[in-house]
Order: sequence, then C-alpha cells, then structure tokens
Amino acid sequence: MALIDPLPASPAEAQSGPAGGALARALLVLSMLFLGLGLWLPVMETRQLWVFRNEYSLLQTVQALYENGELGLAALVFLFSIVTPLAKSGGLVALHLRRKSSGVTGFARLIEGLGRWSLADVLVVAILIVVWSSAGALGAASLPGLWFFAASAIGLMLAAEMIVRDLR
Repeated sequence: MALIDPLPASPAEAQSGPAGGALARALLVLSMLFLGLGLWLPVMETRQLWVFRNEYSLLQTVQALYENGELGLAALVFLFSIVTPLAKSGGLVALHLRRKSSGVTGFARLIEGLGRWSLADVLVVAILIVVWSSAGALGAASLPGLWFFAASAIGLMLAAEMIVRDLR
C-alpha cells in the first residue's frame, strides 16, 4: 500500500478507501516519529547555581522515579506519558485501516477519549519549568523532546478527528 493514495477513480472507490485518507496516514506516520523523538530526547533541562545542569527525557524520568522508589508516580507517568500515546497511535492505525463509513464503534470512541489526555504531559512539564525557574538560583528550560511530544499529541488529535469523521 502506497503512503499516499492516488485520487480515486470513482465516487464508490472514494467511499471505500481507508478512513481519514492520505492526510490522516501522513499525520499518523509523522506523529509516531515525533512520539518516539519526544519520549527519547530530553524534554527539560534544570540548572542549579548556574553551574550544574541536568537533562531529562520522559523515559529517563520514569526510570529515575522507579530507581528512587517512587513506584506509584513512575507508574502514572509511564501510563499517561508512554502507554496512552502508544495505545492511541496503534488504535488509530487500526481504525485508519477500516473502510470509510463503516460506522463508529466503541473502540473508536475509546480512542477519541484517549485524546483528552494527549497534552496533559506537556502542561505538567510546563508547570514544572515555571515552578523550577521561579526559585532563586534554580532554573529550567524546555528542550526539543517536549516540542516533539507536543507535536505528536496534536498530530494524533488531528488524525483521530479525520479518521473518526470518515467512519461515521
């Protein structure tokens, strides 16, 4: 199957194509690439006394929380920052492979519901940066991982809208 479908030859063929079409497929591919980068690249840098710097990716954050005995917090961050976006991506791929107008199922509604959590992580990191930066000799800044993660969340939301719209 080609990444971008050619124009349909007839209205019936257009109706039978994958849900969301080529644009949704491109958004899915790009969003999944961005999700990988967002999980792996550092999302935040902290500074102490203008000398000591630390960078944290989402994966490193989960690992550090686990190693420091913060199992509940590690599980929450893992669930909402890693499992939820991966589940949404996989679910959207499955829905995308369905034919247009095949009907919205409970599964499609579940995938739509996961979208409500998509930008929660970005908000939490932004709040941490503000709090950390407001404390005297401490500082924090966002790094590319945060922007890739946010772009992935937005891309997945747009793809979900296109796919679910076509299933109706």
